Amino acid sequence: MGIIGRIRTFFANLLPKKEYPLYETCAFCGERSYLPFHCEFCNQYFCDRHRLPFDHACKNLNAWKKRPAGNTHSTNGKK
Repeated sequence: MGIIGRIRTFFANLLPKKEYPLYETCAFCGERSYLPFHCEFCNQYFCDRHRLPFDHACKNLNAWKKRPAGNTHSTNGKK
């Protein structure tokens, strides 16, 4: 393994790998969904109809409303 491979391995081990399920049952309607949506506010999985916090009556709806609008990454004035 060369130096590039060692660097890739080093950084790959630093960052946690988050695996998402391929199929999951919607926590709101109970429908089995392919590639479900994960709500970061209530930590549950939903179908495409209930993916947004206000569509599934999220218990943390106020936190979703208070988040910054649009892209939060800095572009340093570049487009």
